Amino acid sequence: MLLRIILFSYFYFLYLSTEAQYKFLPENIFEDKTHAPFIHGVASGDPLQNKVILWTRISLPDTTKSYEVKWQISSDSIFSQIKNSGIALAENEHDFTVKIDAELLEPNHQYFYRFEHNGKFSAIGKAKTLPNENITHVKFAIASCASVWSGFFNAYRRIAERPDIDFVIHLGDYVYDYADKDELIRMPDPAPKDVSSLEEWRERHRYYLLDADLRAARQNKTWIAEWDNHDTDCEKPGTTEDAIKAFYEYLPIRIPDTTHLERIYRSFKFGDLAQLNMIDMHLFRGKEEYAPGQKSVLGNLQDTWLKQELKNSTATWNLIGNQEMMGSWMSQGLPKFLNAPGNGKVFDPRNWDGFPKDRERLYSFITDNKINNVVVLSGDAHMSFIINLTATPRDRKLYKRRTGEGAVGVEVLFSSITRGNMNEAGIPKEFIPMAQSISRDLNPHHLYNQFSKHGYGTLDVTPERCIAEFWYSAILSPQLTEKFGRGYTVLNGKNHWERKPNRNRKKSTYP
Repeated sequence: MLLRIILFSYFYFLYLSTEAQYKFLPENIFEDKTHAPFIHGVASGDPLQNKVILWTRISLPDTTKSYEVKWQISSDSIFSQIKNSGIALAENEHDFTVKIDAELLEPNHQYFYRFEHNGKFSAIGKAKTLPNENITHVKFAIASCASVWSGFFNAYRRIAERPDIDFVIHLGDYVYDYADKDELIRMPDPAPKDVSSLEEWRERHRYYLLDADLRAARQNKTWIAEWDNHDTDCEKPGTTEDAIKAFYEYLPIRIPDTTHLERIYRSFKFGDLAQLNMIDMHLFRGKEEYAPGQKSVLGNLQDTWLKQELKNSTATWNLIGNQEMMGSWMSQGLPKFLNAPGNGKVFDPRNWDGFPKDRERLYSFITDNKINNVVVLSGDAHMSFIINLTATPRDRKLYKRRTGEGAVGVEVLFSSITRGNMNEAGIPKEFIPMAQSISRDLNPHHLYNQFSKHGYGTLDVTPERCIAEFWYSAILSPQLTEKFGRGYTVLNGKNHWERKPNRNRKKSTYP
């Protein structure tokens, strides 16, 4: 009897809200007690034409038991038109997370879903399916690099509020394995430690879901997500496999290959308007050779998969979700005394710049197969870029900066949700515009850059054009507003960006 009491007390402490394990929690970090035991919210993701992944987690005292959780998905928010329902088990093996692949749904339709246990309901989430017919418009929000320690998730709240966003694409570093010592803005007590086990990875995900703004973005939009290095790195004795398991448990992702969990790359078709290919360079770069002495960025299997997806695509727009910058970011020409990061030729030889010949193979494949309208969506840099993709950006005969002639496609990098850039690096604000200008001079294929602001981006897609817009948010305190930064357009068949005029838009006037 005494042993049972001791065990119950131990497990009850683990259950006790992640809140109860802290002496102090920063502002806007709290459980959703209104919907207990579903205190970590709900989420939807990986939509298909007839189904979508639904997610939640249940928090109850006895973690030695499994719990039945009921779920419903309906065409209306009062659940009078239920399209599918069922019962799932929340088990210790998966940290009491629940993932449902809800089927029997209609294409291009918004649904409402909820979970229930013993008469207590979760928050009501929204989920959207993909179209399987001709459509003329889809709009994405694109996010990356969200350290909960570095600032407030105002950008996530703006995404959640926007009625014009159809889907969220998250390009990695959704969660961070450590807190950067220079960005300790929202620190709990005790402070977080570097993650080193599966249980610690699970705890990190649970802590993130105490953030009300992140919960709102997951609840109100359907996500398509992938990992990057901070989602999968792990201190010993932990492993990458531990991080991957927790990522799959806490994100609304359909596992693409159950026999090879590291293969997260997959594709989504938005009718005949767009195809989105989500690729993973992080876990594969440099591990295989495509020719003697030539390292592959994606690995041979994924490289073949991507090229076949691009070649076989019948969509107007070929979107690539890509963790790190594909277009080159050259530093050659900078004075040495500036001590710029990188290897003296490029700022970051870890990304595609470290594999220029393999990148050129991809560009040549696109050109040789007459594949138009390639739009690469990237993250990781914590800064904003508009880039025309070309293997020869400094060759004026092969690439025309003024017209974009010679580009094989386009790329856009949206800034971080919160993670630091030049603004947090202690660089004087007066120097930042000069740094941006010098960078553009060194990189004639870079049409726009912004090194000090945070936020997210949107990609608005129609048969005639794609419009990329930068939206910036404060991170040092909770805010109710955001600012429109800049917009660029790529026209069907043109394969290069054009400037879109600045607009002063209020929050209520999204198109």
